Amino acid sequence: MNIGENVRLRRLAKRMSQEQLAEKANISATMISYIEKGLKPLSLKTGYLIAKALDCKIDDLIETECQFVAQKIEQQCPSGATQNIVG
Repeated sequence: MNIGENVRLRRLAKRMSQEQLAEKANISATMISYIEKGLKPLSLKTGYLIAKALDCKIDDLIETECQFVAQKIEQQCPSGATQNIVG
């Protein structure tokens, strides 16, 4: 799951439309749409505003993306070589 999918699922779990989330986060509905579709990267500021509007931490929005990247790194590096990168 990527960040955009995570934002979308959390938004839907709160029964919010993109417009409602955008208004609560004080950003445009177009930006919410772009983030959910993966067309725009999530900046730290925008991530904070969205997380606050969804009553979660920014870590909650990016956690699965970080786990995915860590798994890809582990698959591409020899055993033990990722020790300093992922834990």
